[in-house]
Amino acid sequence: MRGVALAAGLLLATSLPLAAQKAPTVRLYVTLAGDSAPAGARAPVVRSENLLAGDSRWLAALRSGLPLRLHYRVEVWRSREGWFDIFTRQAEWDVLVRHEPLLDQFTMLTFAGARRQERRYATLDALGAALGFAYQINVQPADEGRYYYTASLQVSTLSDSDLDELERFLAGDLGRSQGGDNLGDALGRGATRFLLRLAGLPSLRLEARSESFAVR
Repeated sequence: MRGVALAAGLLLATSLPLAAQKAPTVRLYVTLAGDSAPAGARAPVVRSENLLAGDSRWLAALRSGLPLRLHYRVEVWRSREGWFDIFTRQAEWDVLVRHEPLLDQFTMLTFAGARRQERRYATLDALGAALGFAYQINVQPADEGRYYYTASLQVSTLSDSDLDELERFLAGDLGRSQGGDNLGDALGRGATRFLLRLAGLPSLRLEARSESFAVR
């Protein structure tokens, strides 16, 4: 019996680390494009990692019909030794992810200014690979000096107004006003918000900073 108990204890001890490995840490990176190039105004490259694998609640939200919004921001900062650093410029874009239950596929919409791009993925692995795509952003500093980039990623479910805009966009009616809501629409939005509260999903914010570089 002692041998059986010892074997069970060893099995439990070895299974716990394996279970912990099923939820890798969600990370955000911002690096410099062309690391082997001479020092200069090198563009930032932003990439996230393990977004869906790191927290199964986001995947549960998608499968429950709650779209996810990923808001990216890159800022350019000028370093000043002995003084406060100076913010110079920034770039922002959004990625919207939703699950199509009838087709059992995922849709990813990228919004960058007035541009919108839609892609569809048949599997979760394909979606995860797309979410880990590296974005090279054209937001380099223009003046001489020493700089660095900061990046942030805010992950959240959509608000009521966001859901309204998404529905109009998918219906090809993005430019129309928000009037004309009926009782069914209001109940539908209320049910969605109720599901959101039940899900208990917090917003996720990630931040990263690049190495510094000189512009001459």
